[in-house]
Amino acid sequence: MSIAGKVRGRFWRQVGPVLERGFAPKLRHDPEAPPLLLSPHLDDAVIDCWSVLTAPGELNVVNVFAGVPPPGRTTKWDRIVGAADSAELMRHRIEEDGIALAKAGRAPHTLDLTEYQQREDRREPSLRRIDTLVTAAVTAASHLYAPAVLGTPHPDHARLRAYALACHTAGMPVELYADLPYAVVYGWPHWVTGEAADPHLDVDAYWGETPAGEPRIVTLDDSQAAAKLEAMRAYVTQFPSLDRGPIGLLSNPKVHRFEVFWLCGSS
Repeated sequence: MSIAGKVRGRFWRQVGPVLERGFAPKLRHDPEAPPLLLSPHLDDAVIDCWSVLTAPGELNVVNVFAGVPPPGRTTKWDRIVGAADSAELMRHRIEEDGIALAKAGRAPHTLDLTEYQQREDRREPSLRRIDTLVTAAVTAASHLYAPAVLGTPHPDHARLRAYALACHTAGMPVELYADLPYAVVYGWPHWVTGEAADPHLDVDAYWGETPAGEPRIVTLDDSQAAAKLEAMRAYVTQFPSLDRGPIGLLSNPKVHRFEVFWLCGSS
């Protein structure tokens, strides 16, 4: 990032919260509308919420940070996944996402906000901007799913959680989901898998503050877990790195067969 970009980024991180005071989302709560799954990037819905995607009934899926960046540059992450141009890679990723979600019988709405890694000044889009783009695709929802931001926080995930919590304050039922791979750097907590606790591995300490309320743990059966793994592998350009190569983080059945959710306001 250039020096000018860093200066602009610091400026907007300082003034952004002030400008967003009084923000009121336009996304309407309608008990008759389909639920809305907010996916920060072109893979989060499949990796984190396969049980939601494959549940019966209608569902809207919105990929929020999926804009194609300007051509002619390549970020460090995109070089790790073998890309020579970030814009070309993003177009491939959009195609991969369509294939992956189709395995669950879903088709996404894809917004044109660029990812954190693609933003020169790291300036976060305002909650109003996110709301404007989301409601241009989906005007109402009965229920909203958004990332919980566990472990090492990703700025795009954190921004989307802030938007979801603003919607919750306005009366929208919101469920936060454990976001991978960040949440499972050290595997799941023992209370998710049902295995004996390891006295020398406290995943909850790594997670830090978790959403209030009782977690809802989903355990996929063998057939569901296999289908999820197949869908994750449809992200051909991303999965080897997300899986941490030979480590096999996400392909480990002790990881991908579990999903965890927290209903905001529950106790």
